[in-house]
Amino acid sequence: MPGGGAFVEDLRALIDAGRAFGRHPLWLRIAEGQLPRAALGPFVVQFFLQVREFPRAVSALHSSCPDLQERIELAESLYEEETGRISGCNVSHPELFIRFGEGVGVPRDAMVNGVPFATTAALIDWFERSTREHPFIEGAAATNLAAEGQVPGAFGPFARALERHYGCTRAQVAFWDVHEQADREHSAIGDHIVIRLATTPELQAGVRRAVARSLELWWRFFDGIADAA
Repeated sequence: MPGGGAFVEDLRALIDAGRAFGRHPLWLRIAEGQLPRAALGPFVVQFFLQVREFPRAVSALHSSCPDLQERIELAESLYEEETGRISGCNVSHPELFIRFGEGVGVPRDAMVNGVPFATTAALIDWFERSTREHPFIEGAAATNLAAEGQVPGAFGPFARALERHYGCTRAQVAFWDVHEQADREHSAIGDHIVIRLATTPELQAGVRRAVARSLELWWRFFDGIADAA
Protein backbone atom coordinates (compact mmCIF):
# COMPACT_ATOMS: atom_id res chain seq x y z
CA MET A 1 0.00 0.00 0.00
CA PRO A 2 1.39 3.46 -0.86
CA GLY A 3 2.24 5.57 2.16
CA GLY A 4 0.15 8.62 2.92
CA GLY A 5 2.42 10.95 0.97
CA ALA A 6 2.55 8.69 -2.06
CA PHE A 7 -1.21 8.26 -2.02
CA VAL A 8 -1.69 12.03 -1.89
CA GLU A 9 0.64 12.46 -4.86
CA ASP A 10 -1.25 9.74 -6.76
CA LEU A 11 -4.50 11.60 -6.22
CA ARG A 12 -3.01 14.98 -7.11
CA ALA A 13 -1.70 13.48 -10.35
CA LEU A 14 -5.08 11.93 -11.10
CA ILE A 15 -6.98 15.16 -10.48
CA ASP A 16 -4.45 17.30 -12.35
CA ALA A 17 -4.34 14.97 -15.36
CA GLY A 18 -5.53 15.96 -18.81
CA ARG A 19 -9.18 15.53 -17.89
CA ALA A 20 -9.37 18.20 -15.19
CA PHE A 21 -12.31 20.28 -16.38
CA GLY A 22 -10.23 23.45 -16.58
CA ARG A 23 -8.53 21.82 -19.56
CA HIS A 24 -11.69 20.85 -21.42
CA PRO A 25 -11.85 22.46 -24.89
CA LEU A 26 -15.23 24.05 -24.11
CA TRP A 27 -13.94 25.62 -20.89
CA LEU A 28 -10.90 26.93 -22.76
CA ARG A 29 -13.01 28.32 -25.62
CA ILE A 30 -15.07 30.33 -23.13
CA ALA A 31 -11.99 31.40 -21.15
CA GLU A 32 -10.43 32.66 -24.39
CA GLY A 33 -13.59 34.44 -25.50
CA GLN A 34 -13.94 32.21 -28.55
CA LEU A 35 -17.49 31.01 -27.86
CA PRO A 36 -20.00 33.61 -29.08
CA ARG A 37 -22.04 35.16 -26.30
CA ALA A 38 -25.23 33.92 -27.98
CA ALA A 39 -23.93 30.34 -27.72
CA LEU A 40 -23.38 30.43 -23.95
CA GLY A 41 -26.94 29.31 -23.22
CA PRO A 42 -26.36 25.52 -23.06
CA PHE A 43 -23.33 26.00 -20.80
CA VAL A 44 -25.24 28.27 -18.43
CA VAL A 45 -28.36 26.10 -18.21
CA GLN A 46 -26.58 22.78 -17.77
CA PHE A 47 -24.05 24.14 -15.28
CA PHE A 48 -26.90 25.63 -13.25
CA LEU A 49 -28.73 22.31 -13.11
CA GLN A 50 -25.80 20.55 -11.43
CA VAL A 51 -25.12 23.54 -9.15
CA ARG A 52 -28.73 23.32 -7.96
CA GLU A 53 -28.35 19.65 -7.01
CA PHE A 54 -24.89 19.74 -5.43
CA PRO A 55 -26.04 20.87 -1.94
CA ARG A 56 -28.02 17.65 -1.63
CA ALA A 57 -24.79 15.68 -2.04
CA VAL A 58 -23.17 17.76 0.72
CA SER A 59 -26.19 17.05 2.93
CA ALA A 60 -25.90 13.31 2.32
CA LEU A 61 -22.20 13.39 3.17
CA HIS A 62 -22.92 15.24 6.38
CA SER A 63 -25.46 12.66 7.48
CA SER A 64 -23.06 9.74 6.94
CA CYS A 65 -19.83 11.36 8.13
CA PRO A 66 -18.13 9.46 10.99
CA ASP A 67 -15.83 12.31 12.02
CA LEU A 68 -17.11 15.09 14.29
CA GLN A 69 -14.83 17.86 13.01
CA GLU A 70 -15.46 16.98 9.38
CA ARG A 71 -19.20 16.89 10.08
CA ILE A 72 -18.96 20.46 11.37
CA GLU A 73 -17.11 21.52 8.22
CA LEU A 74 -19.70 19.82 6.01
CA ALA A 75 -22.48 21.55 7.94
CA GLU A 76 -20.78 24.88 7.33
CA SER A 77 -20.36 24.02 3.65
CA LEU A 78 -24.03 23.13 3.34
CA TYR A 79 -25.06 26.31 5.15
CA GLU A 80 -22.93 28.33 2.73
CA GLU A 81 -24.33 26.51 -0.31
CA GLU A 82 -27.91 27.18 0.76
CA THR A 83 -27.57 30.69 2.22
CA GLY A 84 -24.25 32.27 1.20
CA ARG A 85 -23.98 33.73 4.69
CA ILE A 86 -20.46 32.55 5.42
CA SER A 87 -18.90 34.05 2.30
CA GLY A 88 -21.04 37.17 2.71
CA CYS A 89 -22.80 36.91 -0.66
CA ASN A 90 -25.98 36.22 1.34
CA VAL A 91 -27.80 34.25 -1.35
CA SER A 92 -27.72 30.56 -2.13
CA HIS A 93 -25.10 29.40 -4.59
CA PRO A 94 -27.73 28.40 -7.17
CA GLU A 95 -29.17 31.92 -6.90
CA LEU A 96 -25.67 33.36 -7.23
CA PHE A 97 -25.23 31.35 -10.42
CA ILE A 98 -28.55 32.64 -11.77
CA ARG A 99 -27.16 36.16 -11.45
CA PHE A 100 -24.25 35.10 -13.63
CA GLY A 101 -26.58 33.49 -16.18
CA GLU A 102 -28.75 36.59 -16.38
CA GLY A 103 -25.58 38.63 -16.79
CA VAL A 104 -24.77 36.82 -20.02
CA GLY A 105 -28.34 36.99 -21.30
CA VAL A 106 -29.88 33.72 -20.15
CA PRO A 107 -33.32 34.21 -18.55
CA ARG A 108 -33.98 32.84 -15.07
CA ASP A 109 -36.80 30.64 -16.38
CA ALA A 110 -34.47 28.99 -18.87
CA MET A 111 -32.22 27.90 -16.02
CA VAL A 112 -34.88 26.98 -13.46
CA ASN A 113 -36.95 25.03 -16.00
CA GLY A 114 -34.00 23.65 -17.92
CA VAL A 115 -33.96 20.02 -19.01
CA PRO A 116 -30.70 18.20 -18.26
CA PHE A 117 -28.77 16.63 -21.10
CA ALA A 118 -28.04 12.92 -20.62
CA THR A 119 -24.48 13.77 -19.60
CA THR A 120 -25.73 16.31 -17.04
CA ALA A 121 -28.24 13.82 -15.65
CA ALA A 122 -25.45 11.24 -15.32
CA LEU A 123 -23.30 13.66 -13.32
CA ILE A 124 -26.19 14.57 -11.03
CA ASP A 125 -27.03 10.89 -10.58
CA TRP A 126 -23.42 10.26 -9.58
CA PHE A 127 -23.63 13.03 -6.97
CA GLU A 128 -26.61 11.22 -5.47
CA ARG A 129 -25.40 7.63 -5.69
CA SER A 130 -21.83 8.27 -4.56
CA THR A 131 -22.96 10.09 -1.42
CA ARG A 132 -25.94 7.89 -0.53
CA GLU A 133 -25.06 4.37 -1.69
CA HIS A 134 -21.27 4.30 -1.42
CA PRO A 135 -19.20 4.38 1.77
CA PHE A 136 -18.64 7.89 3.13
CA ILE A 137 -14.99 7.90 2.11
CA GLU A 138 -15.87 7.25 -1.54
CA GLY A 139 -18.67 9.81 -1.60
CA ALA A 140 -16.37 12.44 -0.14
CA ALA A 141 -13.70 11.57 -2.70
CA ALA A 142 -16.21 11.71 -5.56
CA THR A 143 -17.79 15.04 -4.67
CA ASN A 144 -15.59 17.08 -2.34
CA LEU A 145 -12.12 15.92 -3.29
CA ALA A 146 -12.61 15.52 -7.04
CA ALA A 147 -14.47 18.84 -7.30
CA GLU A 148 -12.51 20.98 -4.82
CA GLY A 149 -9.24 19.70 -6.18
CA GLN A 150 -10.05 21.16 -9.60
CA VAL A 151 -11.41 24.59 -8.66
CA PRO A 152 -8.42 26.57 -7.26
CA GLY A 153 -6.60 28.29 -10.08
CA ALA A 154 -9.48 27.60 -12.50
CA PHE A 155 -12.53 29.55 -11.32
CA GLY A 156 -10.78 32.84 -10.50
CA PRO A 157 -9.13 33.22 -13.94
CA PHE A 158 -12.40 32.07 -15.53
CA ALA A 159 -14.22 34.91 -13.76
CA ARG A 160 -11.70 37.45 -15.06
CA ALA A 161 -12.09 36.02 -18.58
CA LEU A 162 -15.87 36.39 -18.34
CA GLU A 163 -15.41 40.04 -17.39
CA ARG A 164 -12.92 40.62 -20.18
CA HIS A 165 -14.61 38.78 -23.04
CA TYR A 166 -18.31 38.83 -22.19
CA GLY A 167 -18.74 42.14 -20.39
CA CYS A 168 -19.67 40.66 -17.01
CA THR A 169 -19.44 42.75 -13.88
CA ARG A 170 -17.67 41.66 -10.72
CA ALA A 171 -21.07 41.07 -9.09
CA GLN A 172 -22.19 38.87 -11.97
CA VAL A 173 -19.14 36.59 -11.69
CA ALA A 174 -19.35 36.34 -7.89
CA PHE A 175 -20.30 32.66 -8.15
CA TRP A 176 -16.90 31.83 -9.62
CA ASP A 177 -14.95 34.04 -7.21
CA VAL A 178 -16.73 32.69 -4.12
CA HIS A 179 -15.83 29.14 -5.11
CA GLU A 180 -12.25 30.00 -5.98
CA GLN A 181 -11.75 31.29 -2.46
CA ALA A 182 -13.76 28.67 -0.56
CA ASP A 183 -12.33 25.70 -2.40
CA ARG A 184 -8.80 27.05 -2.15
CA GLU A 185 -9.25 26.96 1.60
CA HIS A 186 -10.59 23.39 1.53
CA SER A 187 -8.49 21.84 -1.21
CA ALA A 188 -5.41 20.79 0.76
CA ILE A 189 -5.64 17.21 -0.42
CA GLY A 190 -3.07 15.93 2.04
CA ASP A 191 -5.17 17.20 4.95
CA HIS A 192 -8.48 15.93 3.61
CA ILE A 193 -10.46 13.43 5.66
CA VAL A 194 -10.40 11.04 2.69
CA ILE A 195 -6.63 10.75 3.11
CA ARG A 196 -6.90 10.23 6.85
CA LEU A 197 -9.47 7.47 6.48
CA ALA A 198 -7.92 5.65 3.50
CA THR A 199 -5.71 3.40 5.60
CA THR A 200 -5.90 0.12 3.64
CA PRO A 201 -5.22 -0.85 0.01
CA GLU A 202 -8.92 -1.58 -0.44
CA LEU A 203 -9.99 1.84 0.84
CA GLN A 204 -7.40 3.61 -1.27
CA ALA A 205 -8.54 1.70 -4.35
CA GLY A 206 -12.13 2.75 -3.68
CA VAL A 207 -11.06 6.38 -3.38
CA ARG A 208 -9.15 6.22 -6.67
CA ARG A 209 -12.15 4.68 -8.44
CA ALA A 210 -14.49 7.34 -7.08
CA VAL A 211 -12.20 10.20 -8.08
CA ALA A 212 -11.62 8.74 -11.54
CA ARG A 213 -15.35 8.26 -12.09
CA SER A 214 -16.06 11.85 -11.11
CA LEU A 215 -13.40 13.18 -13.46
CA GLU A 216 -14.79 11.06 -16.30
CA LEU A 217 -18.36 12.25 -15.72
CA TRP A 218 -17.31 15.91 -15.44
CA TRP A 219 -15.51 15.60 -18.78
CA ARG A 220 -18.56 13.99 -20.41
CA PHE A 221 -20.73 16.73 -18.89
CA PHE A 222 -18.70 19.34 -20.76
CA ASP A 223 -18.68 17.17 -23.89
CA GLY A 224 -22.48 17.20 -23.86
CA ILE A 225 -22.59 20.98 -23.60
CA ALA A 226 -19.95 21.36 -26.32
CA ASP A 227 -22.03 19.23 -28.68
CA ALA A 228 -25.01 21.53 -28.12
CA ALA A 229 -23.05 24.78 -28.23
